[in-house]
Amino acid sequence: QQVSGEDEVEISDKDEPDGDGEGSSDCPTVRAPLTSLKSHQGVVIAADWLVGGKQAVTASWDRTANLYDVETSELVHSLTGHDQELTHCCTHPTQRLVVTSSRDTTFRLWDFRDPSIHSVNVFQGHTE
Repeated sequence: QQVSGEDEVEISDKDEPDGDGEGSSDCPTVRAPLTSLKSHQGVVIAADWLVGGKQAVTASWDRTANLYDVETSELVHSLTGHDQELTHCCTHPTQRLVVTSSRDTTFRLWDFRDPSIHSVNVFQGHTE
């Protein structure tokens, strides 16, 4: 396919609809949740999987991030310390590290590599 000028666009298998490839379906796929992770008192603004896929971290406007065991739906750790609403959370792709950011102009690095202790480093300086 030609888009404009000499820029070519390749269509990969990812662009194809799921199924046998014979026609597309206009019906959306309906999925049911496997579990509900509850304990936040405010809006959950972000979530991410911890390496291994058995734990997830969520960030909330209630000023906490929570680490859950998704197989049992249990709260493993409540990550507290931010003074205002959390704006994001992100996990490292290969290590048990979590970063949370907040409207209090800080971000925190939470370390879960040693199961017996978890530590946190606080970084400041953001103005927005």
